[in-house]
Amino acid sequence: MRMVRARIRLLAWVAALGLCAASACETDHDALEKMPNQGPIAAGSGGHAGTSTQMPTAGSSGTSGGTGGHPDDEPPGASVLTIVHGVVDAPSIALCLATVADGGAPAPFGKPLSDAPLDFGQSLVLSAIDGADPANDVIQPFVIAGELEFVSGLDCAGAIALAQTEEAAVASAETAAAGASAGEGGAGEGGAGGAPPEVQARLRVRALPAFPAGTLNGGRSYLLVALGCMGGSGYDASNAEAYCGAGYSETAPTFGAAFAAMSRATSSGGVGLQVMQASLATDSIRVDSAPPPLSPDQRITIATGVAEGELWPRPAYIDHSAADYDVSTTGLEITSQVSRPFSQSWLDVLARGAIGMPADGSNYTIVLIGPRTDLTNTALWNAPAITIVPVDPK
Repeated sequence: MRMVRARIRLLAWVAALGLCAASACETDHDALEKMPNQGPIAAGSGGHAGTSTQMPTAGSSGTSGGTGGHPDDEPPGASVLTIVHGVVDAPSIALCLATVADGGAPAPFGKPLSDAPLDFGQSLVLSAIDGADPANDVIQPFVIAGELEFVSGLDCAGAIALAQTEEAAVASAETAAAGASAGEGGAGEGGAGGAPPEVQARLRVRALPAFPAGTLNGGRSYLLVALGCMGGSGYDASNAEAYCGAGYSETAPTFGAAFAAMSRATSSGGVGLQVMQASLATDSIRVDSAPPPLSPDQRITIATGVAEGELWPRPAYIDHSAADYDVSTTGLEITSQVSRPFSQSWLDVLARGAIGMPADGSNYTIVLIGPRTDLTNTALWNAPAITIVPVDPK
């Protein structure tokens, strides 16, 4: 049976993965794979884009190893978390972490996780967390977007507080303007039907669902894709749902995440590949490695019927070598029922993921992010994109 990892939207969607929206958490959560607590993550600096540091492998710190009930019975190894920026209405983001005590508010700690903001499609690797213990702490990620120069040099507590203040100020100003317009009995300047013109906040911040204690140190390579739209004042258009997903409005964001443990099944003579469908506006997809038109090279189907929020296949597809994919001349093609085929060259995808040529014996996950695949970028939204992450970053 497929291991579906449906998207997590804030509030009602959180229960789908057993993650925590605020401080009430269940460590023994059914929706996530039940993986053994392999001991605390080693002390060390937080990961930065394109870098990673060593964490203990499963069975260290005096604990036993074992498969931990992994659906594919793959032996546990190092615990690694890769976070991908797939937020449609944010050209770049800063990422922060907080701990959440029982019955308490999130407590941000440390500095943003990357030295520079992450551009759309970029990722960062956490192989150690400095300031928290994933074995015993509930950990909640935060995403900050907007004019990120205003948070440059701030720690996470300061950056999150500033973003909250910026959004609150815009909301207060709009409320006051709406009241003044209604009192005058006329249409506000630039607004329809008495509504005042909207102003975008210089900064926005949203919390992703929290990870219960013990989730991130089960000896797996975890993938977290921040997706959907953060919303907020001024982030709306007539075709917003085609970019952000069904039900979106600026006051009802679709911001959330897809989360799964990636497969480490390998073949010495093949490349291991999986696909994560992280576009809320796109239905299930087929992914092919496609040669140029009129080329005699073969088309390789990597995955079919990959639903929104799903990581597939499990275990990884390992039937072809790096030479078979010939990434220097071929491309990745996405086919869905809602739009025409969408393709990007392997070289562009690899560059977006900041990795080199695929190697036999290694595993990677291909990630579709962004709006419906037949759309382009606008002033509000990013264009669809394909990115890729290594399962075991070097």
